[in-house]
Amino acid sequence: MRVSFKKIIVLSIFICVNTFTQEIVNETIDTQVSASSLSQDSQKKIDNLDVQSKEIYYEFKDTVAEYKSLKTYDDQLQEIINAQKSEIENILKQIDSLDSTNKDILPFLKRMIDVLREFVLLDTPFLKEERIATVDNLDEIILQANVTTAEKFRKVFEAYQSEYNFGNTIETYSGSMELNKTETAVIFFRLGRIGLYYSSLDYKKTGYWDNSKQIWIHTRGRLSNELKAAIDIANRQAPPNFINLPIQAVDRSGS
Repeated sequence: MRVSFKKIIVLSIFICVNTFTQEIVNETIDTQVSASSLSQDSQKKIDNLDVQSKEIYYEFKDTVAEYKSLKTYDDQLQEIINAQKSEIENILKQIDSLDSTNKDILPFLKRMIDVLREFVLLDTPFLKEERIATVDNLDEIILQANVTTAEKFRKVFEAYQSEYNFGNTIETYSGSMELNKTETAVIFFRLGRIGLYYSSLDYKKTGYWDNSKQIWIHTRGRLSNELKAAIDIANRQAPPNFINLPIQAVDRSGS
C-alpha cells in the first residue's frame, strides 16, 4: 500500500499538534488544581484569623468593661480614703495645738497604757509576748521628746483598736508548748476572745484554755476533727460554717 509523502507529513503534524495540545490541557488542569488548593488553604487561614480577631475583640470588650467597673470602685474608695485622711489630719492638728495641756495628756496616756498592760495580762493568753511587747513599746514612746503628742496618742489609740479587733476575728498561728514534758510544735486557733485552742501538727493532741482556772485543758485529740475544720476556715481553706468547740460563758458580773 502506498502512502504519499504529503499524507505522512500531515499526519505527523497532526500528531504533534495533538500531543502539544494535550500537554497544554494537562498543565492547565494542574494549574487549576494547585490554584484551588491554594485558595482553600488561604480561606482556612482567613477563617482562622476571623475567629481569632473575634475572640480578641470580645476579650478587649470584657477587659474594658472590667476596667471601667474597677475604676469606678477605685474612685469611690479613694474618696473615702481622702475623707478619712482629712478627718485624721484635723484631729491630729487639734491635738498638736494642745501643747499647753501636754502636762495633763501625757499622764493620761500613761494610765491608758497601764490599763492596757493589765488587761493583756488578765486576758486569754493568745499572742501574749507580742501584745506585751506592744505595750512595752508604748511605754518607751511616750517618754521620747522627739515624738509629738499627736503621734503618741495615735500609737496608743492603735493599740486599743488592735485589742478591740481581736474580739471580732478568728485566726491561727504557729507556736509551741510543753506536752507530756516535751516541747511540741502546735497550731493555735483563736475564736475571738471567747476561745483559745491548740492542736499538734498531726491533730493527735488537742486542748483549750480555761480562763477561769488559768490552765490548759488537754483533750487528747478529742477535738481533732472540730479543730481541723476551724483551722481550715480561719485559713480560708474551707467556707464559713458552724464551729463546734467548747467555749466559756462571758462573765458579766464584773468580778
